Amino acid sequence: MHSEIRTLLSSTFGRLLEQQHPAAYARRALPADDGAQRALWKELAEGGWLEAGSEAFQAEYGPGTQLMGEWAGRALLTLPYGASAFLASALLEQTPALSEVVLDLAAHPASIRCDRAGDEQGWIDAYGPTAQYLRLSRQDEGWRLARYDPAMLESVQGLDPTVALARLRGSAVAQAALPSAQALPALQNHLAFLLAQLVGTASASLDLAIAYAKEREQFGRPIGQFQAIKHALVDAWTGLDNSRYAVEALLAARDSADPELAALSARLAASASRRAVKLSIQVHGGIGFSWEHDAQLYLKRAYRLAVEVERLAALMRD
Repeated sequence: MHSEIRTLLSSTFGRLLEQQHPAAYARRALPADDGAQRALWKELAEGGWLEAGSEAFQAEYGPGTQLMGEWAGRALLTLPYGASAFLASALLEQTPALSEVVLDLAAHPASIRCDRAGDEQGWIDAYGPTAQYLRLSRQDEGWRLARYDPAMLESVQGLDPTVALARLRGSAVAQAALPSAQALPALQNHLAFLLAQLVGTASASLDLAIAYAKEREQFGRPIGQFQAIKHALVDAWTGLDNSRYAVEALLAARDSADPELAALSARLAASASRRAVKLSIQVHGGIGFSWEHDAQLYLKRAYRLAVEVERLAALMRD
């Protein structure tokens, strides 16, 4: 019964994204303060989806996190849902004193940079002036959560054109300390959602390639019938399916942080996803390299997410 409830829960979330977040949003890199984006965020908030990282939700529907992440990846979601629901909201639930740092998530989606104290890079995904920009930094003892002024962001060119990128500047306007015992479990659950999102992005790209291989003909038959393409597609699909088992294992260990498992899951999912999106481009041939085709959107999103999950997993191990 619980499996059926989780599936229903996740499919409901998926239908919401399918109906209200077309790929065109990613092409235009819509910010959170766009009218369509505000409407979707309002539905996510009113539907209780921002509470998906809470202890009560996870105890009942935790494995559904994986399907929710995959739906977000398939939709090329251009809102900071994972960071808001699985990190900012979860940390706020554990430490109510963070309410002085974390603004109302229903009104201000949270973009979060996770790094080490003293890291000078400071880049963060930018979602417009209505979003809030948080930095979770690992200190010698524990962690520090800080909020920065959106007006101080400096725009930079990023790998993924579907989401704007900026650099944090100036001093924090609010901050608070966090013990590792509270930060690490939330980070691990957040990582699990990001890994699922990465796998979902790569799976959507691979689906495009499989469909194209069935209809594109060469030498009088579909190219998917040639072993060089058929076997490569099967290998890529198997790699993504194996990644799902790694995400499941990480979700099952949510009550106690496991940095080694997190690192292994990140390596497996990042490698399989990079392979899948590159293969999708190759199977599509010349059109796969064009701006007009969606394959390049999935490739760039997958590469950005792969970098993010590898950084986050490494941060948890230090």
